[in-house]
Amino acid sequence: MVVERTDPGSSPEPCATAERFLQMVMVCPDAFLEVSDAGVVTEWNPRAEELFGWRRDEVVGHPIVETLVPPGLGDSPLRHSGREGRLRFELAHRAGHRVAAEGLLFITGDGSDRGIGTFLYGLDNAVDPIEGLSDAYRYDPLTGLPNRELFGCQLSCVVARTQGVAGSVAVVLLDLDRFKAINNTMGHDAGDRILVSVADRLRRVAGDAELVARFGGDEFLALFQTASGTAQQKAADFIERMRAAMTEPFDVEGSEVFLDASFGVALNTFGVDAAGSLLSNAEAAMYQAKRRGGSSVETFGEAMRLELLDRMATEHSLHRALERSELMLHYQPVVEIDGITTVGVEALIRWQHPDQGLVSPYRFIPVAEESGLIIPIGAWVLEEACHQLRDWHHQGPTGPQGSVEVNLSARQIDNPQIVRTVEEILSRTGLPPEHLTLEITESALMKDAGSALQVLRALKEIGVLLAIDDFGTGYSSLSYLQRFPLDVLKVDRSFVEELGVSSEGEKIVSAVIKLAHALGLKVVAEGVETTQQLEVLRSLECDYAQGFLFSRPVPAADLIAAFGLQMSA
Repeated sequence: MVVERTDPGSSPEPCATAERFLQMVMVCPDAFLEVSDAGVVTEWNPRAEELFGWRRDEVVGHPIVETLVPPGLGDSPLRHSGREGRLRFELAHRAGHRVAAEGLLFITGDGSDRGIGTFLYGLDNAVDPIEGLSDAYRYDPLTGLPNRELFGCQLSCVVARTQGVAGSVAVVLLDLDRFKAINNTMGHDAGDRILVSVADRLRRVAGDAELVARFGGDEFLALFQTASGTAQQKAADFIERMRAAMTEPFDVEGSEVFLDASFGVALNTFGVDAAGSLLSNAEAAMYQAKRRGGSSVETFGEAMRLELLDRMATEHSLHRALERSELMLHYQPVVEIDGITTVGVEALIRWQHPDQGLVSPYRFIPVAEESGLIIPIGAWVLEEACHQLRDWHHQGPTGPQGSVEVNLSARQIDNPQIVRTVEEILSRTGLPPEHLTLEITESALMKDAGSALQVLRALKEIGVLLAIDDFGTGYSSLSYLQRFPLDVLKVDRSFVEELGVSSEGEKIVSAVIKLAHALGLKVVAEGVETTQQLEVLRSLECDYAQGFLFSRPVPAADLIAAFGLQMSA
């Protein structure tokens, strides 16, 4: 930190490079004390006022011996070494008694502005009743690690020390993969024991980390700093050690549990000089690792920054898309292979952006998932599709009479209101539940199979049909597949496109069809584009198909006019 002062007793006038650090000091829940080389107090924050009773104007600009050094201690409140390298202080409370505190000293400023600063924490309960608040507020009660607030204060201090000098800072954010499934299947007590074990492994492999902490939930942090060179290598070495530690099973009530983790890394080498930005960048990198399937490492860089800006702009626009009627549905027919009769349609969302034109679902659906906007958007899609099919039904035999398929995302499955939402929409639209098929992707089902099973059973009681989408692209457990109350299995297009090209592809599709039929499920082949693929599917006794061979997804008004389709009941 570099702070410009005209004399030791004047009020501080922070320069631009110190302003963010000074702002952090003012809101930090730890007491902060800074003293000049001449022994004059130059900074004292609101938390210090609260804990020690002295107002800022009573100590700043005054020698420390006049106010904060208790009588009999000479000219320094520093008494002896404390735990884990901390230093022990005894400061005079304004009321007259002594208050014990711990902290780490660091140099602030340079030249004539040089001083010594410290964040004071770990207050001793035996000295004053309010002092016990500090450790409880700064340390995670479950794992004993420093918590997010303490990490943030330390990070701000480290970042401030590196501004304008050689050296770098790295922040690592670790998130456990599929930890929610542990809580749901084994209970929160088992989850807590795993978190404690993860904290122990973090301590074991921390090495030269400045600090390891619990960020919250199943997320943990590590901070690295180098006086010269780059902290990125330190972070990389730590991640390698932690990934090796994670290969060891966790013992939970005599059972072995294996977990992976996703890591996000942020560096201050991309013009980032604020603690909050480093934490945000580490989080963005971690989520990118999650999106890539987990159990991986991502480092925040320029490409990710641009991607993040694009995602933020997309989310901002998406908030307005519903109210501005920019979202629409297209429909793609599902045909019965034997007679090429249309038996239903799949509703697919499209976004007509006023400036960007038609935005790909692959671009905005993940953003809607992460932001939670998929909940209101998904409800709109469901109601719009049910209304449309009900309108077609009212047209009589000239209109489509089949069913409509609507996708449910993993976020919607997790939403505790999903069953009620489906019931209310069916009631409002008047669509019989047997004419609605809800599609859930294989990966969404297996993300938390136990919880998904309960939701699917509740949806099945309503009377709707259930389909597993993109089958073969995830990691389904056959035992769960038998337990899910499914009606339809949809074979992913990546397998269908191999038909007529690869004998192995035909064997895979044949095996999937036989498995589905053995479980009493109907089979839909997705992405059918050639008559050769259709003939192979017919020979394999596949039930239904959809794809460009029959129709691209089109607006409702164009469905019958363009293709002359009439769906069977």
